[in-house]
Amino acid sequence: MDNAVIEKFIKYAGDIADGLTKYEQMVNSVFIQDFMDKVRYTKDYANDVINTNRDLKIGIVGQVKAGKSSFLNALIFDGNDILPKAATPMTAALTKISYAEKQSAKVVFYSREDWRFIEKLAYRYDKSYEDLLADWKKRKQLTVAKNSHSLYGIMDRFMRKGNNVFSHFPDLEPSDTEIQNIKQKIPPQYRACKELVELTKKNEMILDKLDKEEDISIENLIQDMEQYVGASGKYTPIVKYIELSINNELIKGVQIVDTPGLGDPIISRSQKTKEFLMACDAVFLLSPSPQFMKREDLELIMNILPEDGIKRAVLVGSQFDLAMLDDSAREKQDVVKVLRRTCSKLNKSAMNALREGRKAEKGYVKGQVLSYLEQEADRQIRDDGKLYYISSLIYNVARHIERNESLNDEEQHIIYELVKRFDGMDKTPKLLRDFANIDRLRDREFAKMRKEKELIISERSRSFAQEQLQVLQKMLEDIQIECEQNLHFIQTEDLDVLQKKMTASQEAIYSMRRDIRNAFEVCAAETKNYMVNVATAIKVQAEGHTDINVSEESRKIERSSTSGHLWWKKTTYRTDTEYYKAAEVKDVISNINKYIRESDAYLAKEINKAIEIDAVRNKIKGIVLRSFEKADANYDESDVIGPVEILLKSLMVPDFSTVDSKQYNKMIMDQFKESIVTGEKIADLRLKQEMILEAISKDFSEKIEKKTNEITRLLNNKAANFTDQVKKEIEGKINILNDGLQNKQESIQKYNEFLQYINNAKDELSGFSFD
Repeated sequence: MDNAVIEKFIKYAGDIADGLTKYEQMVNSVFIQDFMDKVRYTKDYANDVINTNRDLKIGIVGQVKAGKSSFLNALIFDGNDILPKAATPMTAALTKISYAEKQSAKVVFYSREDWRFIEKLAYRYDKSYEDLLADWKKRKQLTVAKNSHSLYGIMDRFMRKGNNVFSHFPDLEPSDTEIQNIKQKIPPQYRACKELVELTKKNEMILDKLDKEEDISIENLIQDMEQYVGASGKYTPIVKYIELSINNELIKGVQIVDTPGLGDPIISRSQKTKEFLMACDAVFLLSPSPQFMKREDLELIMNILPEDGIKRAVLVGSQFDLAMLDDSAREKQDVVKVLRRTCSKLNKSAMNALREGRKAEKGYVKGQVLSYLEQEADRQIRDDGKLYYISSLIYNVARHIERNESLNDEEQHIIYELVKRFDGMDKTPKLLRDFANIDRLRDREFAKMRKEKELIISERSRSFAQEQLQVLQKMLEDIQIECEQNLHFIQTEDLDVLQKKMTASQEAIYSMRRDIRNAFEVCAAETKNYMVNVATAIKVQAEGHTDINVSEESRKIERSSTSGHLWWKKTTYRTDTEYYKAAEVKDVISNINKYIRESDAYLAKEINKAIEIDAVRNKIKGIVLRSFEKADANYDESDVIGPVEILLKSLMVPDFSTVDSKQYNKMIMDQFKESIVTGEKIADLRLKQEMILEAISKDFSEKIEKKTNEITRLLNNKAANFTDQVKKEIEGKINILNDGLQNKQESIQKYNEFLQYINNAKDELSGFSFD
């Protein structure tokens, strides 16, 4: 590949992006901002991707708590805890892991060019916030006026004629909650950059680190990393990524990008993850087996994967041991039969999710990625009967046993559970390693990637520029379509028609406001009622987890008796059998963990039934379309539904934070130090179990209530603001048209100039050949 051609292409794309900024006020600015972002990412990573003499780059992607760090510790580091598994600041860092004979760790800070761009988008955040706040105040003043019915009627008619009455009302200030709602409407790129800039204001001296790199101690890695990636770390806002160089032959020629969990609330970290994955040649997609490939997985995957068509992807179901223990059979089952049954269930879940996602996804690139993942999943199932379901925990147990190392409490417990539940399950390392499935994944998929390194890199290098070219051409076409629509309206219509369109739009918005609000409020109420029943059901489930196996045991006791008088005594010995009842403390721990697992699985299933996102979206779209048809707003359906679908994309069920079993296990182990209790202590054990199950039930209820309130707030927020957001999107376009009609001839000339610029840009891009 001719690097000179690539450089010319990137430079020309950058020139196009710079030129588009002249026309930002003539079309929706989101189109132009997306084009600029795409060009910037392409420029940042092109040299890296097209260089064929480099490491193979593999990204590890998954939700928070999908077990990415544990997976890498097992896959790459042979069960050693090189990467921390707990939710520490380290796990939030985007980390590059590469081979080196001499181990080292390095922090890479943003460049000054990076930071100037971040500051630019932070400024746009401020501007967007000012505009949204002004719009909020207008609506609030209208609400104040509405409290006086007669005044509202006059004011309503007055406003429909285009008059401004707001100057007669005092300024109003939003509450903290309303401010947060306003900020949520600002594009995430702007919010991410504003977040970073605000963090640096606490210590502006750290900006001296821009354009620099810094080595950190490999011996005390986790502790030293706190100031670079910790939540309160001094340098956190300006750290671009971390590099770890490890002396491990397995990753020779490979660079692994360990990403933060998807759905990270820190927006800036999600942005960095998306940028880094653009440079990846292949990915491992991790999803927890007990909740394998749910809708949230698909949505997160599609939001984070770059629009570049990754050619190698492996779907991995993590935490497979927990999925096995969720098997519905009550009696003890053969481990192989349950394994096959569980895999079959998960295979079906994954394929259904991918097919439904592909059908629902209208975007060409995203649809292509989903189609590819579906083909890969089908290949894995066809070749081996199942996808890759793994247990990093069981792999660690096997390695500990092989190295004669002791097991921790969590490892001991999971082995006890598996042996207790399944015939044929034991603690031999070979069986455990087979069950864990890490060796198979490493020997097949990871080894295959390494073996085909040159081919994968070559394919990626050849296709990268062409893929970027196609995406940029599609973006220019979207800009051109909107530009042509605006020009046609300005050429054929006048301000009276635009005013009628505005009036009809206002009527449509006024008429749909109540229906939209009611739809969201009804959904909120139904969700609340549904989740109350879920909490009750989970509480009742506790009754099925109280069994403790009390066995009748016996032991031999030697007794003695003495007879005689002061000068003569005789001692007689005899052996008696004493019978007593005994119970194992592990049974209670097993009951606790099983109750939590089953409640988790039940909740994950029911929470999606509580709020059927797709049904809500379709209902809202139907209300909007009917309202505009009734108002005769003279809109094409695409004019109306486009903004609505963009707004509905943000409507998602929030992730649920599960109950932590460790704290409850500790309560049992703290009180009952021995593994077996006897006599009256059995009653104490039963009482403690009852108290803990009740506490877990209460914990679930509190978390469900908190999540229900969060969903309700989300829906009520949509009820209050959705119509205004639609209004803002549509009025934004009308304002653009209004500006064009105010000086018609000049605007027509400028739009023609804009279209000529786009056509020239497309022609120039079409002339590039990367063969």
